Amino acid sequence: MKKYIAVLLITMIQACSTAENSWERVMILGSAEANDPVLAQVESLEKKGLVKDVNVLESFPVQIWLTASEETIESLKAMPRKSLDEQTYRSQ
Repeated sequence: MKKYIAVLLITMIQACSTAENSWERVMILGSAEANDPVLAQVESLEKKGLVKDVNVLESFPVQIWLTASEETIESLKAMPRKSLDEQTYRSQ
């Protein structure tokens, strides 16, 4: 019985480390909005444990470095964003 428990524990540890290794470190560009929805989503995902190692660079729009699974990264990249051009107002 002890052998089975040991094998089960080793298998679980390997599965966890394999899932961890499939995570990538990437830079996600935020949106050119005052209340950036991309940054808000990253913060929400970080609280849920789906994103880690978050570093936000003070730029406009923000540059968000993070580590996450490919699925999470793709969902963040697919979020709609306003560009700087959309935020530029010209006087007539």
